[in-house]
Amino acid sequence: MKKLGPRIRYLRYLLNKALLLRRGFPLCTLGDKSNACAWTLCPHGLGAQSVVYSAGVGKDITFEHALVERFGCQVTLLDPSPTGLQTMNLPENKIPQFKFLPIGLAGRSGRLRLAPPPRAEEGSWFASGDGEGTIEVPCRDLVSLLEEQRHRHVDLLKLDIEGAEYGVIDQILQARLPVRQLLVEFHDGILPTVGIRHSVRALVKLVVRGYKLISEVGNDHTFIR
Repeated sequence: MKKLGPRIRYLRYLLNKALLLRRGFPLCTLGDKSNACAWTLCPHGLGAQSVVYSAGVGKDITFEHALVERFGCQVTLLDPSPTGLQTMNLPENKIPQFKFLPIGLAGRSGRLRLAPPPRAEEGSWFASGDGEGTIEVPCRDLVSLLEEQRHRHVDLLKLDIEGAEYGVIDQILQARLPVRQLLVEFHDGILPTVGIRHSVRALVKLVVRGYKLISEVGNDHTFIR
């Protein structure tokens, strides 16, 4: 029975997500689907004046380029990792619609320790306390970031921040931040420090506070309120 326990909990998690998924919202998928860098969102309400934040650059920002092309909006990108810095230094990513901040997004401002990518070819550094090869980077919580950028709300927030998403979600809900649409990759089953329980708690908290789950593709989830 002990061996079946995790499997049963996982099946229950998948069932709960299926029951919570809300149909009927217009959806579109932007970004490169061939390398798992595409995201699904609701296009209604998005336009040139939308406030858009994308936390987590990695090696591919075809999604962010697609946002600019489709909606004409500006996108604030955040990533302090060596991979993110290298990506944003590419000539094709230096466009006026992108504002890049070499800082991390976390549940609180200060310093954040990042561990090297589990898969070097994928390139994503992940939030970790200690370990060989870790680096320390500056980070901001969303409340501080909005104050610094003089934004009073967020129309679209993408979180692909390798385990730090749970703290950001907690702050969004505790501070009642006006984030209309949230795209988040949960990292259970991806990172050794993150379990299913972390994602279940975040999912339930968001739904209880009025967010609707409108898309779920693997570990990528889209919420709207």
